[in-house]
Amino acid sequence: SPGITFQRLVRTEQGLPVKNYQSSTVTVLLLNRSEVQSEFLSIAEKLSSSEPPQHSTLVLLLEHLYQANFGTRCDLDRLHALLKSKPLEELSELYASAADAQEAAATSSDSDPALARERLQAVLRDIAGAASFPAITGEAQPRKLHSIPIPPARCYTYSWDQDNFGESGGL
Repeated sequence: SPGITFQRLVRTEQGLPVKNYQSSTVTVLLLNRSEVQSEFLSIAEKLSSSEPPQHSTLVLLLEHLYQANFGTRCDLDRLHALLKSKPLEELSELYASAADAQEAAATSSDSDPALARERLQAVLRDIAGAASFPAITGEAQPRKLHSIPIPPARCYTYSWDQDNFGESGGL
C-alpha cells in the first residue's frame, strides 16, 4: 500500500488511533540530569511542550495519503486548502476511513497487489467525492509532487528528584 510506512510512523509517533489497527510506541529515555548537557535537556523540554496540533497532523497525513496513491493526478494545493478549512471532528472521520482502507489494502496485497491498490484508490476516490475534495484526474497533471515532512514525534518529559529504583515497591 503506497505510503503506509510513513502513515504508520506518523500515526504511532503522534498517538493517533485507527480502528482495528491501534498500536502505540513509547520510547523512554532515563537520564540523570547531572550527566546530560543542558542543550539536550532544553531541546527535550521544548519538544515536550510544543507538539503539533492534531488538526495539522491530520491534514498532513491526508495530503500524504492522496499524493502517495495518486501522485500529480491529485491537486495537493487545493486539497490542502480544503482540508485546512474542515473541523477537527470531520478530519478525524475522513482520516480514519482513509487509513482503514489503506490498512485493509496492505493486509490484502499479499494475494494480488494490483487489485488491492485498485480497491484502495476506489475507496479514496469515494471518500474524496463525499468530502468535496478536488477532482482526481485520470492522467498526471503538469504539477510537482510536494515534499511532506515528518512532524516531530510527541515527546513527554518527566522529572523526579529522587533515585528510587532500588526501593521496594518502586518501578
